[in-house]
Amino acid sequence: MSRLKILLMCLTVMLTSIATSQQLPQYRQFLLNKSLYNPASMAINNQSFVSLVGRWQMLGFGLEPKTIALFGQTKIRKKQKVIFNPASRIGQEILPIEKKRNIKLVHFVGGEILSDQYGAFQATKFAANYALSIPLNTKWKATIGLSLGLNNHSFNPARAVVLNVNDPMLPYLGGDLEYDAFSQGKINQLNIDGGAGLTLNNSDFFISLAAKQVPRNFLTIGNSSVNFDQRIHWNAMAGYNFSIANGLDIQPAVLIKKMTPSQLSYEFSALATINYIFWAGVNYHLGASTGIMVGMEVSDELKIGYSMEFATSRINYFSNGGHEIMISYAF
Repeated sequence: MSRLKILLMCLTVMLTSIATSQQLPQYRQFLLNKSLYNPASMAINNQSFVSLVGRWQMLGFGLEPKTIALFGQTKIRKKQKVIFNPASRIGQEILPIEKKRNIKLVHFVGGEILSDQYGAFQATKFAANYALSIPLNTKWKATIGLSLGLNNHSFNPARAVVLNVNDPMLPYLGGDLEYDAFSQGKINQLNIDGGAGLTLNNSDFFISLAAKQVPRNFLTIGNSSVNFDQRIHWNAMAGYNFSIANGLDIQPAVLIKKMTPSQLSYEFSALATINYIFWAGVNYHLGASTGIMVGMEVSDELKIGYSMEFATSRINYFSNGGHEIMISYAF
């Protein structure tokens, strides 16, 4: 069975359920920011870069979700040994013959700094990422990725709007147990955060599986009278690159997310690259929103991307949609 048929079968199975919701921030241009979902994805983009992503969701409500993420990666390159013979009159450098190995491991390191604000809550994350890429043959490679860092959650009572339990027209005097627990206690919680992932890819096809917030609240630093109840987030991503013509590629992809007890969440994306410089595409989050994406390579090092989204649910009556901007610099 061809890889394309396998991918189409996977997409068909994914469409049998409906879905929404998670704790972690969401990104419209997930095809360009794979490592934010899976540290092992650093090996898919075999490049050293640093990227900045900013996203504003559901504009129009006030106190809307706002996310800023700074992340990057680089490949660890083995330093080549040089032999120098001081007795030689010429003093010529001699490069030793490299040992032939059947399996050549490739290492990647990276990290991310994340700030996510949603209503009265804010999450700040610092994490280091590592990936080990193992070639399976001349075309395919498998990668294992790990992430470890700190995640701080905080609550700002001044940004929360709570109505009087007895009469909404009167000032709030207590009675909302959840709000009282957050506003009267120590409202910062610092956790050790971690995740892991796997990828399998070749030059055209990739599939990714990862888990984030694996420690949950097990490793909490400091005291807190409230529990932010972090949940494990599972995500799976797959995509295939079709070469339509010289200078025109189209890459459809799907992203599936799961956080207990929420249902599965599905996002579909298709990105067309023109002349290896410009790209444009569409994105659809099942039951939630749809959007468009555009971008270009300003130079060999600098890339800029932008996306706009519109809610497809009843939120559309109150929201002006959302925006996401990405700037990436390769080195």
